[in-house]
Amino acid sequence: MATIAANIATIQAQAAALDTLIGQFAAAKALIDAAELDIRQQQPRANHEARSGRVRLAEYARSKMGDPSLTKTVATLASEVWSGVS
Repeated sequence: MATIAANIATIQAQAAALDTLIGQFAAAKALIDAAELDIRQQQPRANHEARSGRVRLAEYARSKMGDPSLTKTVATLASEVWSGVS
């Protein structure tokens, strides 16, 4: 069993790691959102939202963080829903 001080140090270190991951998530989300918007602007008549998961992949990622039982990885979902689009 760890000491209280060791547990507090672990909590603080992991909180800092989460802060880093949140920053990385925000940056990745911004890039995904911009790319999705660019695709919609280049294909204004296409309904990309008709295919579940095609738009708002970052929201799926956020859901997966809260519910790790979601079976698909974000990368797998992105590959499946965007394959064949040009």
